[in-house]
Amino acid sequence: MDPLISGDYPKSMRSLVRTRLPKFTTEQAKQLVGSFDFIGLNYYSTTYASDAPHLSNSRPNYVTDSLYNPTCKDFNLLSLSIP
Repeated sequence: MDPLISGDYPKSMRSLVRTRLPKFTTEQAKQLVGSFDFIGLNYYSTTYASDAPHLSNSRPNYVTDSLYNPTCKDFNLLSLSIP
């Protein structure tokens, strides 16, 4: 969302992903800001997450960038409610 609002990724994301994250030219950043007209959210999939700071020592990649452990442990389908 940040590139669409501010024209660039957050500093925390830049420092974590580094060179694998594209850099925008000044013109591209200007074109990005406010370029959306609809934002949708997919809420049909649930995953519990726990902190995984040990992943910061891993080789950087798409899976470890998020620094979390996804799990479905103790997932209780009955705890979900239908809106």
